[in-house]
Amino acid sequence: MFSTAEITAFAGSFIWPFIRISAMMLTAPVFSAQSVPVKVRIAAAAAVTMVVIPVLPPLPLVDFISGDALLIAIHQVIIGAIMGFALQLAFNIFVMSGHILAMQAGLGFSMMNSPQDGVQVTVVGQLYLMLATLLYLALDGHLILIREILNSFNTLPIGSSGISTTGYWMLISWSSKMFLSAVMMVLPAITALLMVNVSFGVMSKASPQLNPFSVGFLITIIFAFAIIYITMPSLLPYFKQIMTDIFQLMQNILEHSAAANSSSPAVSSSGVKI
Repeated sequence: MFSTAEITAFAGSFIWPFIRISAMMLTAPVFSAQSVPVKVRIAAAAAVTMVVIPVLPPLPLVDFISGDALLIAIHQVIIGAIMGFALQLAFNIFVMSGHILAMQAGLGFSMMNSPQDGVQVTVVGQLYLMLATLLYLALDGHLILIREILNSFNTLPIGSSGISTTGYWMLISWSSKMFLSAVMMVLPAITALLMVNVSFGVMSKASPQLNPFSVGFLITIIFAFAIIYITMPSLLPYFKQIMTDIFQLMQNILEHSAAANSSSPAVSSSGVKI
């Protein structure tokens, strides 16, 4: 016969890390796509949890029908969801960049349903999102994310303490950088399209018989596709830098949260390169 403490320890060794890992998979890109069934996400989270159970630090022994257990579960959900949401911010940079470029090029009317989150986005934004997803998988970003969620159990062990106030503010501060990065990413393309529009403005003044709406609209779209083709190779180093920054942000949030909790000292890490 097993004692109550042994049953609680055995169940807790699976439930607590499973909650954190499943929360990450329910919010992170690729894993959270609507094309991926919820059952597949849960099965993947359970499989990862079973693999990492032997290497986890000691887990708290608490009664599952108690306020402490509820508090621990809430903290694990928040930690996993924040890590997945931080990566979503990085992907939204490419969606916003494509949306801004589409509006400037006159392609804002072309919308389609995004398979990632199920919302209507411009075709250019969807193109950039697909490109970011392919680069993310090609560079093993999904494996790096799983490694980071596993390292989080050492940096911020499972307990009654979670993300600190400083950690939340770090995430909010980085979200403001998302808008700046999206504009800077397509700024050369916007500048080129602006020069095209200025040229047609001068032509319409020099030759009033020329209808800029019938001629300029088509040429602007052609120039936009040419600009997208020319600037496409420059997205790879930009994407790698964004991924490096976002994984470093995850580490900083966890380390500052661990340092803020007296029972969870911070564990130093060497940064992430992708």
